[in-house]
Amino acid sequence: MWKELLGKLRRFYLAHFRISYVNEQLSKRRGSCLQCGKCCKFFIRCPHLTRDNKCRIYNKKRPKQCIYFPIDERDLADVKFECGYYFTEEKD
Repeated sequence: MWKELLGKLRRFYLAHFRISYVNEQLSKRRGSCLQCGKCCKFFIRCPHLTRDNKCRIYNKKRPKQCIYFPIDERDLADVKFECGYYFTEEKD
């Protein structure tokens, strides 16, 4: 439980205060969102998540930390690497 909370706080911090790091990592990210909702259930279930685990605001005004998820491999570990995204060493 605490690990999930710390992950949420870390992603919030990175998305708002370390945008250069985020951009560097996103240039190495490949794949696409599966819209499975796994990243929306950390610590507390997101209030924008429907009963069938779909985001009500996916194409609207999601918070930055949601838009950028996963920022790096640590985030993928939080969802047990069950995600449509992956990272390479190559940049775009």
